[in-house]
Amino acid sequence: MDKLYQAGNKETRPNEMTYTAVLNSCAFPAVLDPRTRRKALDTAIFTLAELRASRYGQPNHVTYGTFILACANLLPRNDEMRRQVLEQAFHQCCTDGQVNEMVLANLRRAAPPDLFHELLPESVHSGRQAVSIEDLPPEWRANVRDRRKTGPWRGKHSNHIARTERLKP
Repeated sequence: MDKLYQAGNKETRPNEMTYTAVLNSCAFPAVLDPRTRRKALDTAIFTLAELRASRYGQPNHVTYGTFILACANLLPRNDEMRRQVLEQAFHQCCTDGQVNEMVLANLRRAAPPDLFHELLPESVHSGRQAVSIEDLPPEWRANVRDRRKTGPWRGKHSNHIARTERLKP
């Protein structure tokens, strides 16, 4: 898409949703052999890095959550690389203010328990069984936007979504 866009096809401009879709495809490879998993992981790491460096947008909470899910699905649980990649991605997510419920849930699933607790401030998990998004520092979630209400894709069903959300208890 980038090459097409650079060649003048303005309809193919990639954005964070495009990159996130690539990450999602990496998270669920059709073949699960070690070689395919490694290729999918390399693609996921490259895709996140490319988005961070691009002029097409920046990773959002869905991007980071999907990347963390890819790590969970592609790397063995006790792999040192899994720890390193998750730690780096989560720190960047916090710095970008993009931690939301999805990121936190996927991190809880992907990270070994000791790493999960290591990544959170001591005050958040000391003596608690569960950690919620409200327990985290506000700056970690400061830039999360609810795309259902503010996104550019609001179409003919957006009024139905808004009505449904108002009805929820």
